[in-house]
Amino acid sequence: MSEEAGSSFTFYLKYVLKSKSALAALVIIFVFVGLAAYVSTWPKSVAFNYINNLQYWESAYPTVAAPSWMAALSPSGYAPSLYVNPHSMKVYEHVGTVYVYELTYSFDWHYSKVPTDVVFNFASNTTMQYMLVEWVKPSGSTVNATVTVTGTAYSFDLSALAKPLSAYLLQKTGTAPTVLTTQALATALFSNLSRRTVGPTELGTYKVNVFIATAGPAKFKVAQVRVMGNAYGALGTDIYGRPIFLGILLGLPNALEIGVVTSLLGVLIGAFVGGYAGFLGGKTDTALNWFSTVILSLPALPFLVALGLLLKSGLSIMEEALLITFLSWPFYAIIARSAAQSIKTNSFVEADKLMGIPSYRTFLTHFLPRLVPFIVAYTVLGIPGAILLVETLAFIGIAPPNIVTWGGILDAAYNANAALNGWWWWILFPGLMIVFVSLPFVVVGFVIERASFGGR
Repeated sequence: MSEEAGSSFTFYLKYVLKSKSALAALVIIFVFVGLAAYVSTWPKSVAFNYINNLQYWESAYPTVAAPSWMAALSPSGYAPSLYVNPHSMKVYEHVGTVYVYELTYSFDWHYSKVPTDVVFNFASNTTMQYMLVEWVKPSGSTVNATVTVTGTAYSFDLSALAKPLSAYLLQKTGTAPTVLTTQALATALFSNLSRRTVGPTELGTYKVNVFIATAGPAKFKVAQVRVMGNAYGALGTDIYGRPIFLGILLGLPNALEIGVVTSLLGVLIGAFVGGYAGFLGGKTDTALNWFSTVILSLPALPFLVALGLLLKSGLSIMEEALLITFLSWPFYAIIARSAAQSIKTNSFVEADKLMGIPSYRTFLTHFLPRLVPFIVAYTVLGIPGAILLVETLAFIGIAPPNIVTWGGILDAAYNANAALNGWWWWILFPGLMIVFVSLPFVVVGFVIERASFGGR
């Protein structure tokens, strides 16, 4: 370590600021940190529901849907998911205490792919009795279906309309689907059936009129028609309908927190133990170096797996960070010991001895300040390794409960055979996120390390 770099914090700061790659990496790091801080303000229930409330995601979002931009790239293979609210709502007729409301919807469809389902979701302040759905295609062809309702909230998909839609297909084509999947029923609503065959998807503007009879005046809290395609969101969804993008956001604060805490603790402990051992020398140096080597020789992943399984039921983020720190600090201790032995040859150390200054004061006033660049550099460089290790543990099923991790997302993808089923987005984006978050720390860490050693 050069004397100038070791004694001047300003020197290595200027060195970092002169590097364009380091500046770009710092900007990316600040963006990630700001995003993580924003996500940390979300209620804890968001992460809890993401992991445990699977029924909500299945009912609200399409399952294993590709990213929405795939529909633009391949209209014949992918269909987007649309969430349509009424553009008009009025009382159609009123007889005694019974009110009939007309809700009107419209949306444009320019994709050859038929949606996988259509979900009607309603909630009002009074009891709903029945619904009539009038579906008008771009060609003007109309499909009518009635649903009996009891309650103030009701949600149904095309399986609830199986009988009228099958009858409509039989009337138009002479055949009805043998397997009544929601996608098969969707052909009745989206396909051209004018030539007694199931023709191509009709492209254009669809209009939907929903007539709802209620037991009194009603105010609709929810009145939404969801056209469920096989593409949704910026990064798609998993087998439960959970958006991958939301999972990546929820996993960001946890990854950065454990990466920074683990790396900082490991470097601080290693710098103090290794630096002090190298400064003192003799038997103390031999004993501390032997202890560091023993800990370093432990196989990290199997050791953490064994401890994680023992503590799995109550493992917290901090406990996981401390476990990783316990295995990582010897590596930094060995490097700090070497740096301390180099510093020890400087003349000021001999001067302190001649003046009778205690060794611990010399270490605190001369050695540790010169190890600051080392501490900063290896703290930054240690963050990617800590993130990778904690995500690896999550991938094999060892993670704090009710915590969303990218490794946990990859573990769920592995268990669902995402690779075999072609659900590439479920694997690709969490994996890329681990790389994207780690890479800027590596760039900044290497630049700081070069500054610490005078540009070498």
